Amino acid sequence: MTPTVTVDLARLDANISRYGSLAREAGVALRAHVKGHRSPDIAARQVAAGAVGVAVHSAAEAMAYLEVGVTDVTVAWPWRDPWRWSRFAQLARHCAVTVHVDHPDTVTGLGAAALAHGVEVDVRIEVDTGLHRVGADPDAAGELATAVARTRGLRLAGVTGYVGLTDGAAARDRVDLGRRQARLLVAVAERIRAGGAPCPVVSVGGTPSILGALDVAGVTEVCTGAYALLDGGMARLGECAPEAVAIAVTTTVTGTDGQVPRTDADALLAGADQTWMPGVVMTGIDGAPVTAGAVSVGDEVRVLPGHVCPVVARQPLLHVLDSGGPVARWQALVRPDRA
Repeated sequence: MTPTVTVDLARLDANISRYGSLAREAGVALRAHVKGHRSPDIAARQVAAGAVGVAVHSAAEAMAYLEVGVTDVTVAWPWRDPWRWSRFAQLARHCAVTVHVDHPDTVTGLGAAALAHGVEVDVRIEVDTGLHRVGADPDAAGELATAVARTRGLRLAGVTGYVGLTDGAAARDRVDLGRRQARLLVAVAERIRAGGAPCPVVSVGGTPSILGALDVAGVTEVCTGAYALLDGGMARLGECAPEAVAIAVTTTVTGTDGQVPRTDADALLAGADQTWMPGVVMTGIDGAPVTAGAVSVGDEVRVLPGHVCPVVARQPLLHVLDSGGPVARWQALVRPDRA
């Protein structure tokens, strides 16, 4: 059989409600990053439940979310490609748009594109919180903020940063890590304000560290991608119970040699693990590992993917279940600005 990706509706709505309540109780806005589910249908439920908007990676992707009523979009990656800037400015004609930036050239180019299209684009300074992938050095963020504030067509909206878990130690320390990184971003925002520029938003990204971020005064928004569906990695980390995971893969056992059984979903699940949990471990819906000795060739099993993001990107048709029965099919989207 072809592996099937399912979404349990009751679990989905319970997750949306739980994380929304955590943010509301802390007096912090919640933004739904769509990288986990890539589904306008799920985003619509998140916004209806109180999320302030969505975070996307492309302007083309954003248009699909506008069609389901989303009016607030953040482009949550500091792209430096000049050809993108015009697309972001065009998007601002249709909704409230915020773009992450981490380089002076982006500030200049995005400002020129905004003026050319007769719009004003909100900008957040992406701060490197220690992953060294993207982001301005915290000590250089003030200078970049000044450049934004002086650039016509742009409006400085705040600062942002992603709290990433790089290994098991970071995963175990995730709440304190979230606090430390949130305090870093709050401090950067305070320095920007002291320099005379407005900096209303302090947005902290990351689901596993969310409790730490919500505990820090001065944080105004958390941006999280996995919270709606969750995944097996989150369950093994202790962020949620296995029965809270809303996504599962139904697959057939094709071999039982070795410790982990082979299935027809092996290609789908390959590499779908977390940085703190290297090597895909097949986890049953009860949270226990699925071992070769416990199943036979031809058995149908339902497993929790270790990492939701690559699974949905590879197999974007989501079969929606309610009380175990099929009720809908949702098409997840992968829409780059340039194919």
